[in-house]
Amino acid sequence: MPSECSGTRAESHGKFYQWGINVAWNTTGSSAAGATPSGSWNTSTYPADWNTQPCPDGYRLPTNTEYQNLIDNCTRTNGGGWSSSDYGYITLTLKTDSSKKLEFPAVGWRYDSDGTLTSSVGEYGRYWSSVAGGSIYAYGLYFYSSDLSVLGSTNKRVGFSVRCVRQ
Repeated sequence: MPSECSGTRAESHGKFYQWGINVAWNTTGSSAAGATPSGSWNTSTYPADWNTQPCPDGYRLPTNTEYQNLIDNCTRTNGGGWSSSDYGYITLTLKTDSSKKLEFPAVGWRYDSDGTLTSSVGEYGRYWSSVAGGSIYAYGLYFYSSDLSVLGSTNKRVGFSVRCVRQ
């Protein structure tokens, strides 16, 4: 049975956020003006932290260390077609209990300069952590069909997905 992460379900794959800013942008619409909320893409601010995280009560964003632990303690498998017509996704399965799995769709990201949607929708996935990597950078989970890692040098103004975890 195919995963709910495959296909062209961009509108159901969540929203994009600039790091530290609790404003959600659609995963569809090629420009920031075509994605809600429109007209307010941040091109100057680098927040020091997430004052208000985009997670519901009882949840929070994972840290970069938690993402690394997930990579270290899980087996990764790929699904989908890794294209804009059949989104790729990764499944991370806990090495000590194969019944515990997480899926992450490759929904791309929005560029820091103007909020334009990247052309790699369906091919790359990027998810923010709660940890800054300096004044203008932050950590995040990064993957494509043949790589999975934690990056700490991503501009905070880029629009990434978020994945909330229970506190």
